[in-house]
Amino acid sequence: MKKISRFLLSLFCLMFTMGCNGEEELSPHSVIDEGTFPQQETELSKWIQANYTTPYGIDVNYRWNKNTAPQGSYAFPPSIEKVRPVLETIKTLWIELYANPEFKGGRFLQGRTPITIHLYGGRNTDINGVDLLSNTQSTPIELHVYNVNDFDPKDSKKVFLLMRSVHHQYAKRLLELFPFDRDAFLFISRHRYTYSTKFMVPLIGEFKDSFYGLSEYANMRGFYTLHSFLSPEDDVAEIISSTLLHTPKEIRQAEERAKTPDFDTDPIVQNQYNKEAEAAHREFVTKQDFVNKYFEKEVKIPLRRLQFISMKKMRNYLVQNQ
Repeated sequence: MKKISRFLLSLFCLMFTMGCNGEEELSPHSVIDEGTFPQQETELSKWIQANYTTPYGIDVNYRWNKNTAPQGSYAFPPSIEKVRPVLETIKTLWIELYANPEFKGGRFLQGRTPITIHLYGGRNTDINGVDLLSNTQSTPIELHVYNVNDFDPKDSKKVFLLMRSVHHQYAKRLLELFPFDRDAFLFISRHRYTYSTKFMVPLIGEFKDSFYGLSEYANMRGFYTLHSFLSPEDDVAEIISSTLLHTPKEIRQAEERAKTPDFDTDPIVQNQYNKEAEAAHREFVTKQDFVNKYFEKEVKIPLRRLQFISMKKMRNYLVQNQ
């Protein structure tokens, strides 16, 4: 019995020594801890490293991670062939916009970008069936991009929707970096915020073409878009995002809709409509002025100048991708 024990002990020591002295070294990273096997470097990963990670410190996660997807969403892994076109679009229309030489170039973005961009093949739908512009379970330090598999750089509507989400989310990142007077802004439309998308459900079909753009329904209540109703932070982000993707003429038309009352033959009802339009217009222009001053004072960039450059870049992008 003792001989068997000594033999097993010797065998164990021999195996341990061979393992320690072998030519292959153990990886310092635990495969179990990481939940995946080490990924091989590809042309795509090299491109991401050169265009996102090295210059701006942004990590791009396009491989599946169930922990970053909101529950109840249709968020599944993106098709690999769609990843680079989406990232090229974001780089051109967001990163290069803020990295413009007029705004200190790439220095403006240093330390001010999200640390990770998560890409998903499908939609981001909440419990009411409404597609959201961001991941409500995340923080502005991460940027979540949906509908990657449906993206087409030749389709202006899909490019618009992609950038509406990106600009909306980055606006919230800026609000985190450059805090705004929330109480003062909240006071302007304090009685109108819903903090829920439930009111949007019956509007999805009726306002399908403008559901993510400037909305007549929203304008007549002092807002730019339907998503502006969700919170003061969403309201500010929507003003910024919409401004960067709509022309000054389109913004003026939205303002006109805000101050145009409904019509009724009953003088009493018409008087009420007039008061509602007056209040909506006052809130619309007051919030617009608030955000313009915030952007120029805190972010140190004139929002209207950024709008001009953004629209020019969008036009050039769409022409080049026809």
